[in-house]
Amino acid sequence: MMTTQETFFTDRYPELGKGPVPVEPYISPEYYEREKEQIFKKTWLQIGRVEEIPNAGDFFVKELEVCDTEIIVVRNKQGEINAFHNVCAHRMNQIMYEKCGNTRKFFCKFHGWAYDLNGNLTGVPEEECFFDLDRKEYGLSQVSCEVWQGFVFVNMQRNPEQSLSEFMRPVFADIEGYPFDKLTCGFQWTSVVNCNWKLALDAFQEAYHVAYIHGKSIADAIDKGDGGSMRPLDAICGDLHRRLSLAGNQKSVYGNPKAVTSGGAAAAEALSESGGQRPIAAAALRAGMGSARHQFPLDALPEGVNWTKSKNWLFDINVIFPDFYVSLRPNYYQAYTFRPIAHNKILFEGRVYYPEMTTAGGRFFLEYMKVVLRDVLLEDMSTLERTQAAAETGAKRFMILQDSEILVRHGAHVVDRLLTEAQAA
Repeated sequence: MMTTQETFFTDRYPELGKGPVPVEPYISPEYYEREKEQIFKKTWLQIGRVEEIPNAGDFFVKELEVCDTEIIVVRNKQGEINAFHNVCAHRMNQIMYEKCGNTRKFFCKFHGWAYDLNGNLTGVPEEECFFDLDRKEYGLSQVSCEVWQGFVFVNMQRNPEQSLSEFMRPVFADIEGYPFDKLTCGFQWTSVVNCNWKLALDAFQEAYHVAYIHGKSIADAIDKGDGGSMRPLDAICGDLHRRLSLAGNQKSVYGNPKAVTSGGAAAAEALSESGGQRPIAAAALRAGMGSARHQFPLDALPEGVNWTKSKNWLFDINVIFPDFYVSLRPNYYQAYTFRPIAHNKILFEGRVYYPEMTTAGGRFFLEYMKVVLRDVLLEDMSTLERTQAAAETGAKRFMILQDSEILVRHGAHVVDRLLTEAQAA
């Protein structure tokens, strides 16, 4: 149990303060409009992974309501990934109606204008009837697009102030090399939720709630402190991004994720309690062991994964500013996006990436984990719309945060700092 201020993570970051955090940014339409203009339209935003478009001509379309646009992301014949606004140069019709697919060229269905995979205008019906038309001037409008560790990001700025690498590396350079490429999307969920994007993200970037909201699902899988809550192993707050490392109960299947791929002593420990208390979890683990196509030795993980080197490590929360959450385990990860639609509405997109399983037993293990993570996610989501409705009553003007909620405090601080700086400029 914490007894002195020296144990507080927040003491490392005095700029964050320790006082109450205003509620107004979570309920104000005006504040949200400022976020759109000064943050989302000027920041790298994650929109997918390279595995979604492995071949030349593969594309997907992503609506970005927070940026007032829709983006086409495509792999060209040279293997490069391009992004364009989904707008024809002729009379502004959307080029692609389909959400994903493969194409040799982009054709506007309105008047037949054609564009290649690099966005160049290559075909204009009755071109001789136009007035001094220069094809080079009327290609698709390009969107800045770069890739980090297989994640595709876009930036609405024509010339971003930072490269994607410069944006990511101050906090996440030491997780580069994590085996993202050995994992595949095992399952995913999408939902529109009536709450502010920061409020939704806040519910996932602290562990104070785990012993309570998850009391009937995974509370037995956490490494509890003296007070019964899940005290973080460590926290890191950067200029924009933030991280939290958490420990688990190694005698449980959920709390010991390495067991299914490591087997041996790790599996024996995971089964030592779950065999009696959670027989289905134990059966799933036994069925899944040895099924993964790839190996995931702990000593091969990058230095920044489980950076405290805890023997009870469960996972690391990585919040990539502004709205992308990546939870890294030794052999799987969760990727959640909390993309705003309005000041009190988000599009939640959640994907969980697991090793490819080569046996029926391995598939059974994945199905079991899908159900567990679904239930955990539903528990997390169960408070969001209620919290938003309560915040909008105006009954409370401030939130009171404790030290383990430092990522919540940091997130609010970063957004407000950026908006204040933009207003002063």
